[in-house]
Amino acid sequence: MRRFLLRLSLFLLPICIVTVAAEIYVRHIPNSYRIKQQLLDSMGDSVETIILGNSHAYSGIRPELLPGISINLANVSQTTNLDLILLKQCIQRYPNLHNVIAVFDNSNLCDKHMEETDEWFRITYYTLYMKRLGGHNPWLSRYGLELLHFQSFQGKIKKWLQQHRPDCTPLGWDTDNSWAALRDLEAERAQHQTVAEWDSLRTLNTLGRHKIQDESAVEQNICDIEQIAQLCQQHGIRLLLLCTPVRPDYASGIPARQQQLIQQTHKTCSKRYGAISIDLSRDTTFTDSEYFDPDHLTHAGATHLTRILNKKI
Repeated sequence: MRRFLLRLSLFLLPICIVTVAAEIYVRHIPNSYRIKQQLLDSMGDSVETIILGNSHAYSGIRPELLPGISINLANVSQTTNLDLILLKQCIQRYPNLHNVIAVFDNSNLCDKHMEETDEWFRITYYTLYMKRLGGHNPWLSRYGLELLHFQSFQGKIKKWLQQHRPDCTPLGWDTDNSWAALRDLEAERAQHQTVAEWDSLRTLNTLGRHKIQDESAVEQNICDIEQIAQLCQQHGIRLLLLCTPVRPDYASGIPARQQQLIQQTHKTCSKRYGAISIDLSRDTTFTDSEYFDPDHLTHAGATHLTRILNKKI
């Protein structure tokens, strides 16, 4: 028995060493979560505007083009409950905070909390790099090791080896422009479909992902946004509540009830808490070349959107 245990230990030892080394290595790769935590810790009195939301805000709003000192705290699939936590931290840390830009549109109306979705692994990044923002203990949950979601772990290393640059700028804006290339590659592989045909299919798929699946999640998201608006009013902060630009075929495919819920939430936040509602979901000044996909902007589209917001501020 002792010989068996010794052999087993000798067999497992190199595996454990490689595993630990890989986890240490991947944690030293710069990422948007670590950068945003550094912004929270270091910017202090200088910050005047923050940007909250999911990838619509992360890739769509360029903080360096806004007046004053602005930072983008949005991230991929970031849900409204995390936006609310971030706002509370910013109110404590940034005494000169004057403006909050927050996305609330069809892309995050129906979101469940991230832990309940197939993107649960992103909570690991908030746990490890943003001081347990989601409230999870890394030692007592599945959110303590990046290796536990091997696909994203592997993708992170591969992307770093290929690009050797962070996912975002020092002020938090997404610099990853790989979506357009991915779209064209997928179109080429999808049974010889044209890019236009593939885009149409992606629109249907995206609308399907953004449909109501859980009424309680919708109610919670609306409640979070109203709390954000109320907090802004209480602290004399101007809230710009934003529906980002989307392609016409996506906009026309949003179910009427979802559109009504979004509009009603914007209206409530405006009337009760003085929020400024900005609905650009059907803005025809954005051209097809300014979209990566049905609901995300290219770098040129982000510049266009930010200039519009600049005028509002």
